[in-house]
Amino acid sequence: MAVSNNICTHLTLGKCSCTATETEESDSNSNEVCTHLTLSVCQCTRAEIHVSSTKKRKLCHKGPFVARKKACKDLVVQEDALVVHDDDDPWKIKKVLKESDLGNMSRLMLGKDLAEKFVLPVLGDAAEIEKGVSVKIWDVDTYTMHSLVFKKWVSSRCYIFMGKWVQDFVKRRGLKKGDELGFYWDPYNSHFNFSVLRVN
Repeated sequence: MAVSNNICTHLTLGKCSCTATETEESDSNSNEVCTHLTLSVCQCTRAEIHVSSTKKRKLCHKGPFVARKKACKDLVVQEDALVVHDDDDPWKIKKVLKESDLGNMSRLMLGKDLAEKFVLPVLGDAAEIEKGVSVKIWDVDTYTMHSLVFKKWVSSRCYIFMGKWVQDFVKRRGLKKGDELGFYWDPYNSHFNFSVLRVN
């Protein structure tokens, strides 16, 4: 049998040799459960290895940053640019930069649909968003934390990130028109994660 580096992330609950020994000594109807965690080859990894020796082997569990090929991907238009939408992609908010995002108004415009689907639910109070809500943004590429204000831009019926957008992002990262950015909410740390996904 070929050696595989596949590791399964399944956790299983069952009888361990330590509980079997104790059970034999005491009562055969004991409901004791072992709390040991063990790392071993799981049925799912065995099945995957057996599928085909000619195909590239797949991992049992892929993290959110591993690209996956899917049989069917939806093409959607986001922010006037064609973007491939993949449910496994963590970068739920994608924005292709326009000239207006790079100017001296120091704001990143976000379409109403994206904001209402991915930003408003995590920020909460609509009245506060009208005034502006301070949000933390972690740049995963440079490991730096920044603060911007998210608010509704009433005149254009969209939403914006404003504040030090140009200073902390455009100039610092050397962003240009056509670059694609990604954001997603990190519920464990209560901030948005940011990355430059593609440079033009």
